[in-house]
Amino acid sequence: MSANRNECDITVVVGTLIVFALPLTLLIPGFSVWDVVPKVHIIRFHLFSQYLTWAQLNAAVVSILAILFCLYLEIRKRKLDDMVEKVLTVSQATDTTVEEERGRQAAAMRVCVELLDTSTEHYENLMLLHDELHKREPNKQLPPAIEPSSSIM
Repeated sequence: MSANRNECDITVVVGTLIVFALPLTLLIPGFSVWDVVPKVHIIRFHLFSQYLTWAQLNAAVVSILAILFCLYLEIRKRKLDDMVEKVLTVSQATDTTVEEERGRQAAAMRVCVELLDTSTEHYENLMLLHDELHKREPNKQLPPAIEPSSSIM
């Protein structure tokens, strides 16, 4: 739902008012919903010409409206369930992707550590060779070491 929409939908409010207000009309003596509703005279269909009391007709209308309102709520519930299912699917896919990325990063870190260990071993070996060369030829003059100047840094 967008931020500017109201929490209550107009159809839900009207449906709720109809479903809960119609039974209250039964408490008013001499009042019938059929007094308010325009009448249509049906001649050919004998099914509708059965004798029904106003209370039975009011109860039938209230029942039908309640059933339609429940059907409307069920449709909205199913739409919301579909939306929740889609969100859960996306969330699970995201979790899977994050776990795969963590695995890749862990593998990259292991490779970096192995490379660092290997380079440390090579450096130690070079230092040992350097020390051995100095021990074998102590009088040999070495060229001056070139240090980086501070202006470059």
